[in-house]
Amino acid sequence: VAGFAGPFVKYSDLVVEACCKYGTHWVDISGEVPWSRSCADRWGDKARANGACIVNHCGYDSIPSDLGVLFAANALRSVSSSPVRIVTNYQIGLGGFSGGSLQTTLAGLTHPVVLSNGVDPDDLFLVGGEPKGGPRDEDKYLMEAYHDDDLGAWVAPFGMANINSRVVRRSNMFLKYGEKFGYREVQISSNEKQAKKAAKLAQNPTPPEVMQKLIESGRLPKPGEGPSPQLRSRSRFVTLLIAVNEDGQALAATVQGGECGYEETAKMCIESALALVYENASCPNAKGGFLTPASCMGNVLINRLHRAGITFSVLADSEGRKAKVLGKRAIADFNQMVARL
Repeated sequence: VAGFAGPFVKYSDLVVEACCKYGTHWVDISGEVPWSRSCADRWGDKARANGACIVNHCGYDSIPSDLGVLFAANALRSVSSSPVRIVTNYQIGLGGFSGGSLQTTLAGLTHPVVLSNGVDPDDLFLVGGEPKGGPRDEDKYLMEAYHDDDLGAWVAPFGMANINSRVVRRSNMFLKYGEKFGYREVQISSNEKQAKKAAKLAQNPTPPEVMQKLIESGRLPKPGEGPSPQLRSRSRFVTLLIAVNEDGQALAATVQGGECGYEETAKMCIESALALVYENASCPNAKGGFLTPASCMGNVLINRLHRAGITFSVLADSEGRKAKVLGKRAIADFNQMVARL
């Protein structure tokens, strides 16, 4: 079963419970991490017992981040046995957003998921992967804007970092990138003004009542509304990952595709479902339970997506230039492509 109708906390409990009960695989495009945790707490044992793979976050939240880290980590480990120390994900995109995603945001703010007693829905490691010694300062979400001189770009908080970071950390729990593994997700802004605007929004989110009024007035999309076909045809995304191991060796990799909110999200989720249907035996951990795209389908899904036009690449050149130099070139290439659209 592939789930596309959010907010999932409203519409999907009974379906996911049935999948766990009857051993049916489930994938979705949810970005609702507290809901994922709630489902795992209630039906995780049943899913494992019945061989049902429940794989949330199979859209833009969180395939490029989750599989991108797996791809970068594998590439880095192919040249060194040193554990992966940290991956920084620089999200770059051009496009709009949907009314459905706004409804999910509103639902999370006005009707938060009730978790088991003592579980904090804002926990940085809500779905697992906490390092020995507990959360570190480096695990906190970026809240300020800054200029990265090596990349030649303004960096700002990324609105979906609180989703993708926790999914990546859960994958580390299964895949063991490294005991000290850290992950940070940010966005590349077009200029200083935009970066500081994003930082201000991260520090002072729009209240739900204001968001609702903006939707009702037509200034934000209503459910079922989103970017036009013309805008979607011009939209692109790049996920730039800089992975560093404990020996200090660094590698740059990218995940690239078209419009992420609709076109590529649909592709990501459907390919996730097809991987479980047609290549189940080749998936690294498709035996059942609440899993992540990287831990359940892994390289099988990377290969399927690559063939479907969402490309995974290790950045390198004949001069052996450093990872951030190559990352800077990737950002410049993206900006040039956008300028031509």
